Formats: sequence, C-alpha cells, structure tokens
Amino acid sequence: MAGIRLRAWRDGGDWVLRGEKTFITFGDEADYAIVIAVSGSAAREATAFLVDRKMGWTSRPIETMGSWHTPAALTFDDVRVPASNVLGEVGGGWELAMRWIVRGRYVIPSQAVGTAERCLHMAIAHANTRVTFGRPIGERQAIQWMIADSEVELEAARWLALRCAWTVDQGQPARHPAAVAKLYGAGMVNRVADRTLQIFGGMGYTRDLPIEGWYRAVRVLRVLEGTDEMQRMIISRDLLRGYEKIGGHLA
Repeated sequence: MAGIRLRAWRDGGDWVLRGEKTFITFGDEADYAIVIAVSGSAAREATAFLVDRKMGWTSRPIETMGSWHTPAALTFDDVRVPASNVLGEVGGGWELAMRWIVRGRYVIPSQAVGTAERCLHMAIAHANTRVTFGRPIGERQAIQWMIADSEVELEAARWLALRCAWTVDQGQPARHPAAVAKLYGAGMVNRVADRTLQIFGGMGYTRDLPIEGWYRAVRVLRVLEGTDEMQRMIISRDLLRGYEKIGGHLA
C-alpha cells in the first residue's frame, strides 16, 4: 500500500483518478475495476472505488509465459468517478484491501491442488504403460519416489487449503492460514508439474501434451496475490510477534 501512486481527489460531487495500475489480473477483459487510490496526505489514507470502464480508463495487456491470469496495465487519465462509487468509507481502502487480498490468497492453494492432482493422474498412467528395457518405468525406484513425494505434498496442500477454508467459514481471521496454504500450495504444484514432465521425458516437453503448458502456467502462482517471499514475511512476523501460535489452530 505504501507504494501506491495512483491518486484521487475531490472535485465537486466527483472524485478524479490519475495514475496507473500494473499487473492487474484480467484487467484487459474487465468492464469494471475496483481501484484503491491515495486520497489524502496521511500514511495509508487510501480509498476504494468501483470504476466503470465507460468512465474512461484504458487497459493494455501484458504478455506472459503462461496462459492463466493474463495481466494488464490500467491507465486512469483524470477519470471522473461519482462519490456514490466509493466502496466502504473514504479513507478505508487499506482495510478493504487487506480483507480482499486474503480472499485472493486462499483460492490459490485450491487451484494448485486441482492442477497437481491432474498432473499426478497423468504421471501414474504413463508410469504404468511406458515400457523401457522390457519393464514399465513405474517399476523403477526413481519414478516411484517422484510419485510418492508428489502424493505426500499434494495431500499436505489439500489439508492446508481445507483448514483455511474452514477458518473462513468460521468467520475467523484467515490471514495467517491463507499465507501458509498459499506458500505451500504454490510451491507444491510447481514441484509436481516438474516431476510429471520428468516422468514423461521428451514427450512431456512437447506441446503434444498439456504438461508443458501447466508447467509454465503454475509458475505464476508463486507470484500472484503476493510472492513466496511476502508469504514468508507474513508467517514469520506473525510468529515472532506472537500474533499466531505454533499449531495455534489446535489449541
């Protein structure tokens, strides 16, 4: 939030927005944008707005290595927004942003679990049918270890995602469990996709199979909605400052 440069100021009954937002998921396809802009001089004094594209903002797609979550740069060149389009309270954008970003984070481990599960199904099927030197490759320890490690990590990520969902359902703060599930889930699916490609060998690297596409696509999950490093910062800070207890969900 401290790095937000898009500014908003009052002009009569409207607000005027000027600046740019970068790497906005699906920003080139959206008809509306929820925009948080600096609206005062005090630290964290920001306001959230619902802004119709017809009000004048433009977008430019940003090409990426994957096919998921195509981002865009949004430009606001003195876009006028009615005061009725303020979300929440004026100056309350920080609190809303923190609430919304947590929601974005706890969806990602569920996406990771689904993709990893599909990859592992393909890896197992291939290991049972691909024969080299007279034996299915699934009989070789190197392949078995990759499948076993993938299953263990997949199940761990599944339970972290479920725990986070349960926390949300209970109406409890989910920032910490969301950071844990997001960090682990995003790393897990990258490792499972990599192992699956390895099991398929040269065929996995071709575009005849979807594995190479998943391999590229899931890489963004370690960046999207807060990088791995950001999640580690949140988790460690919560523990070091006593905001969360180790195994606190079991207490």
